[in-house]
Amino acid sequence: MKTGIMGLKSSGKTTVFNALTNQHINPMEHVKEKYFMGTVFVKDDRIDYLSGIYHPKKTTYPEIHFIDYNIQNQEKSLNAEFIAKLKECDSIIKVIRSFNNEIYPPALHSVDPLKEIQEMDDEIILNDILTIEKRLEKLKNAKYKLSNSEENEKKILEKFHTILADNRFLYDSDLTEEEQKLARNYGLLSFKSEIIVINAENADYKPDIHLEEMLSKSKRDFVIISALEEVELNELDEESKKELAADMHINKFAVDKIAEKLYYGMHLITFLTSGEDEVKGWTIKNGTSALHAAGKIHSDIERGFIKAQIVSFEDFKQYGSIKECSTHGVYRLEGKEYVMKDGDMVEFKFNV
Repeated sequence: MKTGIMGLKSSGKTTVFNALTNQHINPMEHVKEKYFMGTVFVKDDRIDYLSGIYHPKKTTYPEIHFIDYNIQNQEKSLNAEFIAKLKECDSIIKVIRSFNNEIYPPALHSVDPLKEIQEMDDEIILNDILTIEKRLEKLKNAKYKLSNSEENEKKILEKFHTILADNRFLYDSDLTEEEQKLARNYGLLSFKSEIIVINAENADYKPDIHLEEMLSKSKRDFVIISALEEVELNELDEESKKELAADMHINKFAVDKIAEKLYYGMHLITFLTSGEDEVKGWTIKNGTSALHAAGKIHSDIERGFIKAQIVSFEDFKQYGSIKECSTHGVYRLEGKEYVMKDGDMVEFKFNV
């Protein structure tokens, strides 16, 4: 999963990136770098449990790849190069400044979380409108009769334009599967799942009433973190980190908060494969069939799919082994139409 981090100048977005990825990037020391990239592993106690049972040669957790664009002295949070990078992402993190620092004054001349959110919202909507208008102009000025698929594309793009012109995001709109597919194909930023990250001075920060009302009314996912505090905590050993985090009233680290929100907002689940060679967690969309889950592992498994042998993790944990699960009738064969559940342990049978 790829997640792009955007934010206005001096919002602390690279500090957020460092807090999440445990890196030590200083944009001023990496002037030539356009992008910073980091990978984090999504913690899953089920994978740890299975590794304790199978003692595999390799344990693999799901991954989130974070991308931070080095905007340097730009006032805007987006430019053409970063837009192209964001189009490749599955989701977006919007970092909102809610801290005071005289050395690094805020981009909008005062600390104003609501205004920063609106600024980035406007940038995304404007970018999508320009993308749509460019394609619509080409379709409307075509020197030939449009095909049925092109006529349908034009109709959908006009619907998108109406939604965006009304200052609404596509991800929060009622779209058909066909419309969703077109939005994905164009990489429209307003269709991507997002999380508002309020970057505060400390973990005790509470949003003011106006910010709280806006977030509640718009039903937008958000987390509150103190990126600077978490960067400092990352310098410590695990035991000291946990003790000091408790003193700072940090009961869940930023990376765990954001991973949880990403999975929830993007309707993601994890299925598990296990054995002596490897225990691994695989991320898929909720509602994915066994056939398409097989393709997540390898296209040959999807192509030659026969059956899926499945047991839920909870049943496996209760009975302690596949043999006992079979004895109690919870280890079962499922066909390609079976809809995968979070925590399913699976072995795919295939022939190519």
